[in-house]
Amino acid sequence: MDAESVLADEFARSLAERWKSTRHLEAHRTSLDDGAVRVIAEDAAALAVSNLSWHIALGDCVTARSLSEQLGLPVSVVVQDVRSGKLVGLEGRYETFLPLWQFPNHTPDKHPVETVSRVLNVFAQGLGNAFAPDLVVLWSATEQPELEDQEPRAVLSKMSPDRLEWSAKCTVAGLAR
Repeated sequence: MDAESVLADEFARSLAERWKSTRHLEAHRTSLDDGAVRVIAEDAAALAVSNLSWHIALGDCVTARSLSEQLGLPVSVVVQDVRSGKLVGLEGRYETFLPLWQFPNHTPDKHPVETVSRVLNVFAQGLGNAFAPDLVVLWSATEQPELEDQEPRAVLSKMSPDRLEWSAKCTVAGLAR
């Protein structure tokens, strides 16, 4: 079974299990019309899938816990490096995830490749207190016009660091407005 099938099956199984463990809508609200119930269902589905969308944007990744064990560092140091813009990562509810594309040869390391450090610096310095690690994740997984409509993470080793840094600067300028 391929990874997507495993993901879909586990998602459906977990959702069904959670649904059974919750009280049904009728027990709490008897006056909702079908339209309102549909909107509630659509909203719940969007929330359930949004977390998955972020993980797809990350691509292959390692958890902060796993990285900290591999490098002999406390988990808190890895998480702080994500929060401060030294590493690309996404904080989930229970774990922080770091994409492997940021590391040399896609192998976990204490430091990202030089180009990623430059891009992180653009975001952190350009946005100041408004900096959020998920903005870098989103930028990296979105086709950028300055990169011939390619995702930065896909061209990290193929394009010049200056060009990737320029794309980051364009994005930050738009966000800072």
